[in-house]
Amino acid sequence: MRLRSSTSASVTTVAALLLALAPAAPASAHHGWEHYDTTAPFYAAGTVTRVRWGNPHPEVTLRVERTRVPDGWAGREIPSDLEDIGGRQVMRATRAYPGPSRELTLILAPVERLSAWGMEGEVEEGDELEVVGYPDRDHDDELRPEMIVLEDGRTVRQRSVPLPVAPEPLPGAGEAAPAGERDSAAPASGDGPSDTTVRLLTGGAVLLLFLGGGYYVVRRAGRA
Repeated sequence: MRLRSSTSASVTTVAALLLALAPAAPASAHHGWEHYDTTAPFYAAGTVTRVRWGNPHPEVTLRVERTRVPDGWAGREIPSDLEDIGGRQVMRATRAYPGPSRELTLILAPVERLSAWGMEGEVEEGDELEVVGYPDRDHDDELRPEMIVLEDGRTVRQRSVPLPVAPEPLPGAGEAAPAGERDSAAPASGDGPSDTTVRLLTGGAVLLLFLGGGYYVVRRAGRA
């Protein structure tokens, strides 16, 4: 009886330990990139209002104050490692955050990676940040950054693997002209006659017809 009781107690103890450890496994993981809409990278800038710093991912709340993509954004210098996994295509596809949230929760890369990518210290409340990221498929107010731009202008990557789905180009935007730098469409020189040329040709034709008609009338009058 003692052996059976001891065995039962051991099994109970092991089961309790497993139950205690079970919640830790999901908590140490977060949604992968597949959980975000990577076809539409959004730009937003503003002030940090809350910070939860730690693993598995630091979370930063950003009060959205600007959404217009800065001029020259597509040609901005980015970390070379990010360029190697499609970062430039993301820059070309970046569009203004359309809302509706006034605040966005940014899910940053793990602390160890941020440190390895050159980020010294933590983001703090009151810091000014720029971010390009992807919206969560289930939460309008959550963004997974591709990169963040700190107050001092340093760019810190947030991604180390290729995206599951590449970003879609902006409507009407070409590879050669980044967003915000495209000129309004205008006919190039040589594509067709200008308005001035057309007016001159039309006026010349009318004048020739007038002179020709006058000559004909004078000539008929001389024969009469």
